[in-house]
Amino acid sequence: MVTGVINVTTLDGGLVSLVEEPKKIRAIIINTDTTEGNIIEGWIGTNRVLAIYDYCLDTQELCAADTPPHSTTKISRLPVDIDIPPGQTFKIGVNCGAVANDLYGAYEYDIPAT
Repeated sequence: MVTGVINVTTLDGGLVSLVEEPKKIRAIIINTDTTEGNIIEGWIGTNRVLAIYDYCLDTQELCAADTPPHSTTKISRLPVDIDIPPGQTFKIGVNCGAVANDLYGAYEYDIPAT
């Protein structure tokens, strides 16, 4: 989970690639609590490798006060397919504007044979 902050880019702890155990990020299983026009970003070190607006993703927005969350059938699996260099970390986060939102999800990754 990434808790967004107004006018701040907030990143998660990330997926670490080690020399002994390199990783390849296949995709991100992701949704957001609301759509606010914020940018979902993926980073490896200081390089932004992914950017997509939150309104392209599934949300957990409520239909009404007494109903459970529902999917808007947008993107829920975001393909990435990037080798993370050993010693680097892939992080996902949200670059919030005037209204913050939160991200929920998981990494889909491989540990390539060495």
